Amino acid sequence: MKRIIALITLLLYFFIFVPALTAAPETQTAAPPEISGEAAYLIDVQSGQTLYSKNGDQPMAPASTTKIMTGLLGIELGNPEDIVTASETMLDYTTVYGTRIYLEPGEQLSLEDMLYALLLNSANDAAVAIAEHISGNTSAFVSLMNQRAADLGLKNTTFKNPSGLNEEGHLTTAHDLARIAQAAYANPVFRDYIKTKSHVIPRAKENVPIEMINENKLLWRDDTITGMKTGYTSVAQNCLVASASRDGRDVIGVILKSPGREIYTDMQALLDYGFEQFENTLYKGVGDSLGQLEIQGQPVNLLIDQALWITQKKDNTLPQPRINILPIDGELAEVAEGQVLTRLEVWEDEECLRVVPLAADRNIITEAAVEKKSYALFTGLGLMVSGVILYGAVQQRKHAERRRERAKLRQDRIQDPNRCQRR
Repeated sequence: MKRIIALITLLLYFFIFVPALTAAPETQTAAPPEISGEAAYLIDVQSGQTLYSKNGDQPMAPASTTKIMTGLLGIELGNPEDIVTASETMLDYTTVYGTRIYLEPGEQLSLEDMLYALLLNSANDAAVAIAEHISGNTSAFVSLMNQRAADLGLKNTTFKNPSGLNEEGHLTTAHDLARIAQAAYANPVFRDYIKTKSHVIPRAKENVPIEMINENKLLWRDDTITGMKTGYTSVAQNCLVASASRDGRDVIGVILKSPGREIYTDMQALLDYGFEQFENTLYKGVGDSLGQLEIQGQPVNLLIDQALWITQKKDNTLPQPRINILPIDGELAEVAEGQVLTRLEVWEDEECLRVVPLAADRNIITEAAVEKKSYALFTGLGLMVSGVILYGAVQQRKHAERRRERAKLRQDRIQDPNRCQRR
């Protein structure tokens, strides 16, 4: 077993670290931009690596950038065709105030339109309506928000409400918000919402907002901006999360507690810095082998199901990530093609950036297993008639089980099956 792990680790060393050691000579690069906000963060989406940080781990109020998490959970746990009915909470002006679309109790909109109101117009009443629709009440929904943050490995984020309005203890960091934005950006439905400049929602009432206008000024100025979320409260001041895509690369920037409208020019400079001063290298593509082991004297390649990118600053000063290979459990006598045998973790300092499954590229079956398979087929034919008789009873049981599983599914759908191991 030790030889297997050693072999995988050795191969990964040559695949990932040797190219960095033989990179091109240092070149002249620009200094990082001056950011007026109290905190800022910039990441490369493909590699997950940090490109810039200013007070990245300082807890701060996020204002309406909170709605990135609210929108993501709404998309994941709801159906766009769901009908959302506004509750009496709309009349509680200690909970619902500030930017609104003036929902009234009993008013109904599709979840899709509520999400447009949330992510474009930044409507606080839509945030509450979505939370109550998904979880029954805002407290239960906020618990889901905090659980999702924990699942992402974020240690400095605590949500108190789904809108981002001022509330004691409602805090995150520029780093954590960048990771939340990265998780949301991975959802194609979320990306469709945040890149939308305007959307008209149908409403039965008159003299209420129906055209949702995206508040992200950068989206209207720069064609490479792909969206994200603005925010402002008296405590948080100006906040902005922005994503952009150029030449096959995507970056996400965060600026918190900026004193004024310079937040947009600062963000533009931050994004430009990420694109102009860094570049990505593809070390292994989808379906490539990242190692090999022997089973019954036959080679089995370990394949990845996602591209592995490494980001480097053009002057070669960005620290490279490190690799952690999880041990293979037990001795392997046989494997099936596509079977995940172990996982590769990519770490930046003490943060796990991603987990990549390593799967077998072929079947290795023992002779005993082949004999058992033939016997199972013969026996299966004999049991077929009995199976038909039992089918009706089994289906009834499954129907009852499905009802129980649906409640669990809501939580399971937001869990990442490939989370990094705790350190």
